Amino acid sequence: MLVLDPLRQALSGEASSHQILNSNRISQDPRGTAQLPANDEVSSTTTTSYNIEGGNNQQIYVNEYPQYDPNLSYHGYDLSRDVSEYKFGADNGPNHQDVANRPIPPPRKSHSNQTSDDKVVNTKADRGQWTGRFDFFFSSLGYAVGLGAIWRFPYLCYRNGGGVFLIPYFIFLFLLGIPLFYLETSLGQFTSQGVVQCWRMAPIFKGLGISMSLISFFMIVYYAMLVGYSILYFVLSFRSKLEWATCGAWAGPNCTDDFSTFVMRCNYENTYKDPNGRCYTWTNQGLTQIGWWNIESRIQYRKPVLPSDDYFNNFILNKSQGIGYISTMEWPLVLSLLAAWVLVFACLCRGIKLSGKVVYFTSIFPYVILLILGIRGWTLPGCGRGIYFYMKPDLSRLADGRVWNDAANQIFFVLSVSYGGLITLSSYNKFNQKILGNTITVCLANILTSIFAGFVIFAYLGYLSYITGQDVENVVSEGPGLAFIVYPYAVTTLPAAPLWSMLFFLMLILLGLDSMFASVETIVAVITDQIHALRRYHTLITLIICISAFGLGLLLCTDAGIYWITFLDQFNSSYPAFTIGILECICIAYVYGSNNFRKDIKAMVGPKNMGVRVFRLFQICWMFITPIIILALIIFTSINFPALRLGNYNFPHWSYKLGWCLVALILSGTVFYALYAIIHFVLIDRNSYRVLINPEPQWGPLLEQNRKKVNYYHGGHKGALVSVIDRLKNRTLSRETLARSKSTDIDIADKEGSIFAQRPPSRVGSESAV
Repeated sequence: MLVLDPLRQALSGEASSHQILNSNRISQDPRGTAQLPANDEVSSTTTTSYNIEGGNNQQIYVNEYPQYDPNLSYHGYDLSRDVSEYKFGADNGPNHQDVANRPIPPPRKSHSNQTSDDKVVNTKADRGQWTGRFDFFFSSLGYAVGLGAIWRFPYLCYRNGGGVFLIPYFIFLFLLGIPLFYLETSLGQFTSQGVVQCWRMAPIFKGLGISMSLISFFMIVYYAMLVGYSILYFVLSFRSKLEWATCGAWAGPNCTDDFSTFVMRCNYENTYKDPNGRCYTWTNQGLTQIGWWNIESRIQYRKPVLPSDDYFNNFILNKSQGIGYISTMEWPLVLSLLAAWVLVFACLCRGIKLSGKVVYFTSIFPYVILLILGIRGWTLPGCGRGIYFYMKPDLSRLADGRVWNDAANQIFFVLSVSYGGLITLSSYNKFNQKILGNTITVCLANILTSIFAGFVIFAYLGYLSYITGQDVENVVSEGPGLAFIVYPYAVTTLPAAPLWSMLFFLMLILLGLDSMFASVETIVAVITDQIHALRRYHTLITLIICISAFGLGLLLCTDAGIYWITFLDQFNSSYPAFTIGILECICIAYVYGSNNFRKDIKAMVGPKNMGVRVFRLFQICWMFITPIIILALIIFTSINFPALRLGNYNFPHWSYKLGWCLVALILSGTVFYALYAIIHFVLIDRNSYRVLINPEPQWGPLLEQNRKKVNYYHGGHKGALVSVIDRLKNRTLSRETLARSKSTDIDIADKEGSIFAQRPPSRVGSESAV
């Protein structure tokens, strides 16, 4: 072969640099032996025996094409560099060794447990990746199936009439939740980037990532406080008897722990039934009240309050009169909040490699505890009342806009769409990870967990209704603290109550930590993806975020903290999430193009994948159904905005103004970045407006080998909106050109006609005329 002549001279030190440059690319062994790589994935490799002076036959591996296989180990050779950068022959210096005594080792397959994708991620991108097969599944399951299913769903269902809440809930699940869940996981896996850089398909939409980071930040502020409540209850459970099982010094006047004497029959000797429901007995001093015989009258006079209700409001929270009444700092809550953030930092300080293993336990353990509590609750008398209230829909409540708003809000919250966590978690996937199966499984598991938790908590509500004689909807006070009232009372009905109390609150701690892991990692990924040099300081950035959220969460440790939790839960997760969701659909479906996105998914998972086959269903949702529904929700709830209240307390007007300021702050990331992009790229750099809505050159997979795969399928494309504009412009130019050509033809014809009219008659014509 021709390559052997310059190779022979290179080995003997006689070849000139000009001859080597004209040959194929070769690499050099660290001992000075020239060698070409073998087993190229594009071409076959020819192995030739060549007798080097003074030595035996050596096997020289000649690669006919200068490309390399990333799955091969080339003994440290850098095949991406030009051959002129290597020294051969006499230029090797004093350390040159005789190649005759040194056999040339052949290339060998890498025996590392990591794939080539893993190696490139760790060396070039320096970005983590899931190491286990089910790391992403359990992480996304734990992120989605958090306190939203156990804590938030029951109290929203209780507030909105029980079973009727499930009707809009399931409608929004299939029309909003699953399409957006699939969109975000596909986008994150395709780009392997955080919530800002993944929007390089349309740079003007990069601000969506900033808004997602802000909404995640404010969510973890009050989410950590809920975990802090659970930690405090967990510590207080290490006693022989639970304090909230009976009324104590912290109890109010209506606290009732013995419902056996709540009403009496009043048919004993020397007793008198008063028509008002009171029961009297005759004594020497006259009539003396000894109880009540009518349950309605008793409840109207003094509504019974569970010990767990008073314990939570009076002892744990020391609740004030309203959101503006802040007088004391509850130090047990401060320590509990600090413990929550210490746990979060301890699990995230080493990145996703540690948190990916923690979620295996934190995702499965809650189901065991819920099942145990459920079995106990379903055997209590009166549980059927609660389940009946839970399953029987009051269709008249469907006319209430708050039911629909809360259902859509809960879908966004419980599936964590528009919060950025799904994009971040899926960005650590391998490029060819199957997405649709995880999407369907996680969404259905999330919904089933919420429904299952509802069966558990409403069974105990039915039991409380039975022993107190009240209606199910009036048993306990509604609000975010429902889970910390009913569940603690539920464990007091179990034998060995302190043990089950510890296990239950450990479950709540794990559920909250699962959701906080992904939210904190989302914020960290935004910072490190923007400034790559900070990736080496991952631990420090995580610590700064935890300290900042802890400092802001101190407001929730005051005696007005529960009001601020209700405030953040209302304004942080409704309008911002809806707006981000509709902008995601617009960007994918219209600006970048849903057909282009289909090609990306096809290149990622293959043309035969079920996600590609049913893509048209998601395409219809992204283009029409999902944005129309979200827009209708925004308009309808803006017209009929539900009143913000906690139990019987109505929030003041200034809290609404502050809430809209919070909404504006979250969405300001999207607005301000769009303005920055217009000013910087169009006005200052004087680029065309196309750069705002057309994919950047860096758009696509993070790894180079995956970029080649995408280019193999469709060779790159421009945004759909840019294509439409170009077609309209070309059509307009074509019409103008056609009109211009027609006018030119008419002008030429007119000139020819005028010239013909001015031309004198010919001689033949004159003679003929004569």
